[in-house]
Amino acid sequence: MAMHHRIQTLMKTLKCLMLPYLLLTLSMIGCITSLQTQSAPSDVTTATSEVIFTLSTPKSTYISKDAIPLELSIQNGKFDLLVPYANVSTSGAFAQLNVTDSAGNVVKPKRSFTAPNSEEIFIEKNGKSVQCIQGLELKAGATQVVSLEDLQKYYQLEKGDYTITLAIALPIYRDFLKKTQPEIRELEEEIKRIQKVADAHVSAADKRSAVNALQQQIEFLEKKHTDSYLPVKSLLGKALLTSNSITLSIE
Repeated sequence: MAMHHRIQTLMKTLKCLMLPYLLLTLSMIGCITSLQTQSAPSDVTTATSEVIFTLSTPKSTYISKDAIPLELSIQNGKFDLLVPYANVSTSGAFAQLNVTDSAGNVVKPKRSFTAPNSEEIFIEKNGKSVQCIQGLELKAGATQVVSLEDLQKYYQLEKGDYTITLAIALPIYRDFLKKTQPEIRELEEEIKRIQKVADAHVSAADKRSAVNALQQQIEFLEKKHTDSYLPVKSLLGKALLTSNSITLSIE
């Protein structure tokens, strides 16, 4: 009974300690969990040699007042790639569309796409601020899809046939950083405190149970916060990638 009472008391104490950590708001400046280096080749040409860009649209024929949605599918090859989030997850990915009519004339856009623009943030590392942009890790073999709601917002397409391709100079980075959220730092400190407890009335089993509960909470928070950040100085280069061509008719 005494042991059961001690366990209940310890777990109640832990719950009281954990609650404030869960209510902490996220900080824009975090501490780095780790600096991870990819095992991809050191040149962007080899690293992206199997990347496939595929443009598609639901129909091949539209009337002039129809919305014309486009979709870009980015199928990665055999290497993990670190790329800016803005370049593969926003409409800015379509900034380099090339539209030609049936005579081969380039159709100029009536409105410019917003070029991919990654907001820079600073992450603390070893007491220094590292300039970064939000990134995305494209896993080997994975597919990333980005959509454009209506091509007609950017191009005035009269009746006729058109061919559309997309060329992208995709920045590739070597390294990424992950922030340790304030909640996780506090939970890690609490684990250290529990492990240092030398009270004879607290058994090793009690301590393991408490530590396991905190570690489960840390794992939950790590899955919740998956953002990666690319140090601007780790730019490897830009890969010139071109999609397939699609044709559509305006009636």
